[in-house]
Amino acid sequence: MLFERDRELAAIADHLADCARGHGSVLLVEAVAGQGKTAVVAAALDQATSSGVRVLSVRACHLEAATPFDLMRRLLGPLVDGLGGPDRLRGAGAFAQPLFVPGAPLVPGVDYGCQALLAARSADSPLLVAVDDAHWADPDSLRVLADLAEDLRDEPIMLMIAARPGASRVAQPLLARLAISESSTVLRLTPLTECGVHAVLRAAFRQEPDPALTRVCADASGGNAFYLREMIRPLLAAGAAPDCTASGQIESDGPASLARTVRVRLAELGTDGTRLAYAAATLGDEAALEHTADVAGLTRDAAGYEAARLVAAAILASAEPVVFPHPLVRAAVEHTAEPGVIAALHARAVDVLRAAGAPVRHLVQHLLEAPPTASAQVCRLLLSEACNDLQVGSAVVAHRLLRRALAEPPPAELRPVVLLELARAERAVGDLRPAREHLTTVVESAPRALAVAAIWELLEVLFALDDPAAVVLLHRTAVAAEPYGDTPEEVRLRALLLGHAATGLLADPPQRLVQLELDRLPVRTAEDRLLLVCAAVHRRAARESPADDHVRHLRRAVTDLATDRPLTDREVLAALEAAAYLAADEAMDEADEILRQLQPHVARLRGMAPELQAEWNNRIILNAVRRGRFEEATALLAGADDFAERHHLAVYTSMGHYARGCIALDRGAYPEAGSLLLRGPRGHGTFAALGELLSGRPAAALALLAEAGHAAEPDAPIHDAEILFEPHLVASHAYSALDQPVLARAEAERELAVRRLHGPPFRLALALRRRARFLPAREALALHAEAAEVCAVTARLPVLARVKAGHGAALRRCSRLVEARAELSSALDLADRMGLTRLREQVTQELRLAGGRVRRARTTGAEALTAMQRKAAELAAQGLSNRQIADELYLTVKTVESHLNAAFRKLAIAGRDALRDALDS
Repeated sequence: MLFERDRELAAIADHLADCARGHGSVLLVEAVAGQGKTAVVAAALDQATSSGVRVLSVRACHLEAATPFDLMRRLLGPLVDGLGGPDRLRGAGAFAQPLFVPGAPLVPGVDYGCQALLAARSADSPLLVAVDDAHWADPDSLRVLADLAEDLRDEPIMLMIAARPGASRVAQPLLARLAISESSTVLRLTPLTECGVHAVLRAAFRQEPDPALTRVCADASGGNAFYLREMIRPLLAAGAAPDCTASGQIESDGPASLARTVRVRLAELGTDGTRLAYAAATLGDEAALEHTADVAGLTRDAAGYEAARLVAAAILASAEPVVFPHPLVRAAVEHTAEPGVIAALHARAVDVLRAAGAPVRHLVQHLLEAPPTASAQVCRLLLSEACNDLQVGSAVVAHRLLRRALAEPPPAELRPVVLLELARAERAVGDLRPAREHLTTVVESAPRALAVAAIWELLEVLFALDDPAAVVLLHRTAVAAEPYGDTPEEVRLRALLLGHAATGLLADPPQRLVQLELDRLPVRTAEDRLLLVCAAVHRRAARESPADDHVRHLRRAVTDLATDRPLTDREVLAALEAAAYLAADEAMDEADEILRQLQPHVARLRGMAPELQAEWNNRIILNAVRRGRFEEATALLAGADDFAERHHLAVYTSMGHYARGCIALDRGAYPEAGSLLLRGPRGHGTFAALGELLSGRPAAALALLAEAGHAAEPDAPIHDAEILFEPHLVASHAYSALDQPVLARAEAERELAVRRLHGPPFRLALALRRRARFLPAREALALHAEAAEVCAVTARLPVLARVKAGHGAALRRCSRLVEARAELSSALDLADRMGLTRLREQVTQELRLAGGRVRRARTTGAEALTAMQRKAAELAAQGLSNRQIADELYLTVKTVESHLNAAFRKLAIAGRDALRDALDS
């Protein structure tokens, strides 16, 4: 029976009603132990059942945090059984299969599979997912729920999470994420008032309690429902009346009273009963009595007798399996033990459970609580389990296991391995400074194979810490290690060094590092593919490879990617890198096809490797911007920004600013573009310089370029930054803004010289267009015509629109009006299609001067839909929900909503019901 919980019951009813209407939400119930969280959860389950909402519920266990996805296993187990068992799982849900197969190793994508199962469960009818004592839950299961909560707005799922605030450092950040999600409500249970205490006493004694007893109980219990019931238990057992004389028998402090009561009861039970209670507290709820007996050192018969006595004393609620009446009672039993007793019993539990053939994870749970013994066997077990955890993205648990392994401590030969894996876990959870310290130790003292692996990790950490001086020093160590073998660690380090050499981060790389026969490089492993990509990029940056060869090598790096198994994170990374450089070299269709193939693999891996999802988001957005699909890019940016912020990937947040800046630039919103670009990546100073220029500060732009070592002398050697970026274009425009035409022309000439040697075609076209600005009309026309020719088939439609506009204007100035009107009309069509407002105004004026007619822009109807808007609309017209569309297209629900809202607006319809007719018409 609930007392003084009308507010909570009303909130539950409101959330269930929203769920029934198809709207998802999170209800987070916070309260100290004994305040009634479990009763409130039970009330929600009853309400849900009576209102026709399906229920999945689970209660976390106090040792569960050391077992990745254990809460998900217990929560979804009944659902999987109902589907016919793990072998019947299909689609994305199949990635969760190992959770439900005893002894099966977990695989990357388990979290993705769990989310898919929950989403599929809610597709048939509204669903309540209730988790009690979530502060004990494993962090990976909580992450699944927190990720799910981000996209609940139009999903018929109610998440109800009950937890003690601040009870777990591991769970607290994830519980905080749940609390601040868009659809979340937080209920903080308050203690019972004196009136509430009076109601409890009246219900318990079945008569009106004396006011004095009510006051004493309220003061002693602090309004805590569990402490209150424990206080009056002796009175009820003795058949006492709730009068003023009973108040003298009430202890003055609830928590202290419980501890004293448990201590007294254990003393009365004697040594064997106390040992069994301690063993039960060690193993936790649901332990088998035979295991509890073995941990306590009792025979089965003696344990059965003592367990019955513990039940009679209200210390246990059940003897088989062993269950405590409340977590506070188990905690009180633990607190009565002398220091070291419970830790020793955890060590004893490891031996007992190992002999019983228990899963390894059960042993690990107790090893984390057992005292160190300098056991090499324990270290190897913890190390092995932690490595498995890292492979499936359970970095928090791996970090905890490896810290415990280090405390064992490990034997000398195992210590570098533990330090390396601990550093990887620290890097994964964001503890970069201790990761740096541990990796430095491995680099300086470990055998070569481990040192090479640690150098790669340490370089990544130093970049994240923004310590370029340390990177330079470590480059020397890396080169001295001569990573030219064929082990995965050496190949990976060599690829990284080649990438640094290509971008100028590694100065004067040794010839042995860069001398590779690219056509003979294998592509058997992910590391091989990444080495080929980095070697090709370095060869191109060093001006030793023509564009066609460069593209050919990039294509080979993604040839024959596995289709009969899930790709690994490193295979995905290599393919993403290849796609990025293919797009830069005008092979945009191939890059988009690679990204499409990678999409399901990236979605599956985003829990363990969120940087892959962020990189995929970045690549697909930039390609959409380059193609002029600004609406599509803008819709994707919202979800990408949320993802980057959620996973603290600041570099991708800055890339989002860059993408938005490019959109604003193409649309002619120069001040907005300048502000956004200044918040984006530095790009060798070029992006920031462009931001300053667009913000009306050309002198500041030139200063930034000078700081980056920019120079425009005709005979100067060409540097990597001139090929990768466009510093001379920015400088030319800056000098024009400062009314220095001679210098502006010199910069344009240098840019054209670079592009004639190194391309790619779209950049050559822009350089030709800029150089033409400084020539008489007929000479300028020749350059404009060349620009139109070299980028005639480019997929970069904003560039094509500008080139056509420039070519058309040049034709008009040379009185070739018929040709001018054709080119300007084509430019106008492109500007209309992409919403290039400023360019449209310029082209419109030119077209009128050329004697052409200007048609009205087409912004509505099915033809105005982008490719992604049409895909989403088609699926919605088939009856798919937003969640199903998101799963089909591997998008977030928010992105699907954005596409559909844009489609409704363009089709001039109110919603889904009219989609089919609007699309057909």
